[in-house]
Amino acid sequence: MTQLTLVIGNKNYSSWSLRPWLAMKQFGLEFNEIRIPLYNSPEYSSKIRQYSPSGKVPVLLHDTQTVWDSLAICEYLAETFPTLQWWPEDKAARTFARSISAEMHSGFQNLRQNMPMNCRTKYPGFGLASGVQQDIDRITSIWQESRQKFGSSGNFLFGNFA
Repeated sequence: MTQLTLVIGNKNYSSWSLRPWLAMKQFGLEFNEIRIPLYNSPEYSSKIRQYSPSGKVPVLLHDTQTVWDSLAICEYLAETFPTLQWWPEDKAARTFARSISAEMHSGFQNLRQNMPMNCRTKYPGFGLASGVQQDIDRITSIWQESRQKFGSSGNFLFGNFA
């Protein structure tokens, strides 16, 4: 099997890049990392397009496959490494996990637009625009329900992390 290569942006600002990177690290997968700093040079977009048909990061390169989008990458890896437990074993928990993953992946537009990720600094109260608190409340509800229904076996949303 050829080496996995993950093309990402800056981990401090790109939660999309961070998602598959964290999963791959958690499962101990060996991979090359190509980091393209975002927004600090006019040519970052053309550098990304060398790897990504969407012009966005992250992108996984493996054998002849090019997989873009963090959720698609994680699903591809789950199929490629089926002995690793990417999803909860219990069908009800797995169904719930997939549903909330899709919701987290595509939703919460008010939060995304008004409170972008920046792990290096704090902005207390910044970005609390209309609709943001509703997004935060929904996320909190998702996490609480996950823990209550499926989290009794460990410290993560669905108990143990793999």
